[in-house]
Amino acid sequence: MPKCGSTDLYRKLVWHPDLVQPTAGKENHYWARKRLGKPSNHLSKGTTDPTQFSAFLNKLGPEKMEGNTNLMLLDGTQSMLWDLRGWETRYSGQNQPPYTNADLLNELTPEAKILVITRDPVQRLYSDYLYFNIGNDPNVTAYGFEAAVTKEMNRFHKCLETQDLKTCCYDSQNDPKLRLNLGIYICFIRDWKKVFGGNILVVSLEDYSLYPFPTISRIFSFLGVSQPTSQQLEDFLQNSIKENSRRKSAVKEGDMLPQTKKALQDFYGPYNRDLSRYLEDTRFLYNYQ
Repeated sequence: MPKCGSTDLYRKLVWHPDLVQPTAGKENHYWARKRLGKPSNHLSKGTTDPTQFSAFLNKLGPEKMEGNTNLMLLDGTQSMLWDLRGWETRYSGQNQPPYTNADLLNELTPEAKILVITRDPVQRLYSDYLYFNIGNDPNVTAYGFEAAVTKEMNRFHKCLETQDLKTCCYDSQNDPKLRLNLGIYICFIRDWKKVFGGNILVVSLEDYSLYPFPTISRIFSFLGVSQPTSQQLEDFLQNSIKENSRRKSAVKEGDMLPQTKKALQDFYGPYNRDLSRYLEDTRFLYNYQ
């Protein structure tokens, strides 16, 4: 998920000699957007034409894999997990998206390993809001955030009055400047786990930040690549640079207002409990008081 430490984690993972970064870089967004063209309700302005599948394959860097079946391409596109915007137009008359990106990817590579990193959804939302909007909108402040949260929560609750949770989570009308729906992790993780079963691993930014060594070792084990020695991994982590830290302008804005935090904890709390039960892991409760 965006603003959950995926860039930093990705840089650490591609340090492993068996994990290869595609030629196009960490994120290609093909399955989520580029195969259809960038939608008009995207954070950045303008639209783009659809990318051909052959162009997508070429940007993966197939020459890097040639003759070595031990290598794994590591696609770090977070939007693959959740972005189906425009499905209502493509499949008019449907009450829900008839497929997810998980279904598409599974048809092509059913043995793919899916890694998801999450974060306290309240903190994720505020970080996401500041990162993508600050400098573009004078109302991007703690007070502006409170107003945007109130408006989007009301809109989301209104959606739930007539639609189920899945429809509302994937609703193309969700505000791209305040992506409240992305913190409802259970909605998206459940869809991917239904398709990939045991080939999906969910970790949290909080665990990764506090316990980087065991978290990365666990991921290497999940991916089925060789484990570096403890000393090798420890030396690398100590000497590596933290990627994509919070911008100075975002730090300057300070924390969200206490009442906004409480409202968001009340909103996300039930979904955190659903995810915790689904994954049988209490760490995803995030200990809201």
